[in-house]
Amino acid sequence: MHSLHRAVVLLALAFLLASPVAAQVIGVGNPLLNGIQQRTASVLPTNQPVPLEGPLDGNNYYVGPGDVFSIGIGGQLAITQRSVVTADGILIIPELGSFDVADRTLNDVTQEVTAALRRRFANVETTIALAEPRQFYVHVSGAGLDPGRHLMVPVSRVEDAIVAAMGGVSPQRLRSMTPARQALAVRVMQATEAATLEPGSVQPRDALLPPTSYEPAFRNVLVTHRDGTSERVDLLRYYATGSTDSNPYLRDGDAVFLPFYNPEASSVGVHGAVAEPGVFDYRPDDTALSVLTLVMGPDVEHAPNDFRLLRVVDGRVTSTMLHAEDLAHTPLQSGDRLHVLPVDETIGSAAVDGAVFFAGSFPIEAGRTTLRDLIEMAGGLKPDALVRGAYLERTAQSLPPKNATTVNAAQMAVDPTLEAEFREAALAATAFDHARLSTFDYVERQYLAREYLGFQRVSMNLAASLRDEAEPIYLENGDRLVIPYDLGGIYVFGQVLNPGYIPYTQGQSVEEYIQLAGGRSPSATETYVIDASSGAIVLAPEHPAVRSGDFIFVNRKAYADDRLTQQLIVQQEQLAVQQRRESNDSRWRSISSILQAASLVVSVIAILTR
Repeated sequence: MHSLHRAVVLLALAFLLASPVAAQVIGVGNPLLNGIQQRTASVLPTNQPVPLEGPLDGNNYYVGPGDVFSIGIGGQLAITQRSVVTADGILIIPELGSFDVADRTLNDVTQEVTAALRRRFANVETTIALAEPRQFYVHVSGAGLDPGRHLMVPVSRVEDAIVAAMGGVSPQRLRSMTPARQALAVRVMQATEAATLEPGSVQPRDALLPPTSYEPAFRNVLVTHRDGTSERVDLLRYYATGSTDSNPYLRDGDAVFLPFYNPEASSVGVHGAVAEPGVFDYRPDDTALSVLTLVMGPDVEHAPNDFRLLRVVDGRVTSTMLHAEDLAHTPLQSGDRLHVLPVDETIGSAAVDGAVFFAGSFPIEAGRTTLRDLIEMAGGLKPDALVRGAYLERTAQSLPPKNATTVNAAQMAVDPTLEAEFREAALAATAFDHARLSTFDYVERQYLAREYLGFQRVSMNLAASLRDEAEPIYLENGDRLVIPYDLGGIYVFGQVLNPGYIPYTQGQSVEEYIQLAGGRSPSATETYVIDASSGAIVLAPEHPAVRSGDFIFVNRKAYADDRLTQQLIVQQEQLAVQQRRESNDSRWRSISSILQAASLVVSVIAILTR
């Protein structure tokens, strides 16, 4: 009797579950969807399963209207029933109740319903699972060819909405067909190689930029959710790395905006020794590493070690050398270009500063690239270049490697990453070592150490080396060419009342320039002329004629800037005075001895002649 009663109850429950639920199923062909103008074909064809990337992640899947759930109740007469989330986001399960499930995660919903089923049917096994994902609309606007509403499913990603708005063409394919990108790549390579540029043929900023052309900004796709939150998606990073973090799932009612960008105003690029150089829309969080990843993908871990960052600063292109360990910590600015240097031991870099059109660092082949080649790569000399004042610096000693376990004082003295106090201390320590076998005094040793440890100049005449018949000057890695500007004046400094530049007048004397600078101060001593072409420092009486770009220096009485050095100078002066006194005393003793000997001889002669 009890068994019959239980069977009747279960059959009644099955009828109650089946009747209302059947009316809730919303499929692709359901009448509820009739009348809605669909601008795209259905994402979910009738009676075909939805393609998935794997088991759904319940923590990232958000439930919404149209999701179909399967409810299972065990026992002698097992029941399996389907229930659909209503249009207002309610999941109704007869004899169990209704649940507000819209915009909640799948795990959250299944946990709540499972707990309710276990309370209602305590003696049998119960289950709930998502049977079919729903369909919903997202709104695409911006640079797409077909903006508007597009039908998606919860396993659709941002790329699917963009492809739908692009008429089925993927962003990666669309970028490869863009003529502006090809033109930009050509211009960048021309600016980088720059060997054929004539002085003044292009403006510095124009060297990196193509004619104006707007393109879709696939790295800045803005996805705005119905709750007001938004995220900026980088689809090109997804194509380069396959990381789904850069191509997230869509939600019901998402607004996807694909902006345009101007490659002239808001782009970053990678070129050089990479298989697929490119130019991309700029993101505020860009680093050198993130942009390099766009062209190298997962192989970025095996990227070359040397890079050159080109940046437009105050209307001209500057260049900074980077190494692999610097990439992640180097933020980029709009307009930056990252040049990947080839892996070649003969390839190095040389810098040009001063009066050239493109000051910065340029790749060279050590021992083969000439000084003339370097100037041509820099765009040539500007009209106001002081050619006679140019000089070429070559590092005297190489810095220690970053992983070196020991560093000597000489290396510390030339390490620019150390503070000045450490470098001065290291310089003082090496002064005695470099002159330990000499007779140099303290000041002379200091001078020797500073000259030895500093930058060395290559003996050259730039004006002569630029002539066709001149012997070429070959460059080495790390060389730095400095070409000063001809400011049309003589710089007067030192012990004068108004130091600064004085307009150059041919034939004007050194003394006249000093008077124009306010005249000498009371502590002034000798006057020197520093020749801009050679750096030679000559006493003014021996160098009466000055030329534009030269310096006039008025010296002062000797004293030190710190107490210790002043004491050493005073002690050395006292020692010099004492040495002069001893020398004078010795000289007078010698003279006295000679006079005494002469007097004795005179006395003897006088006695003998009597």
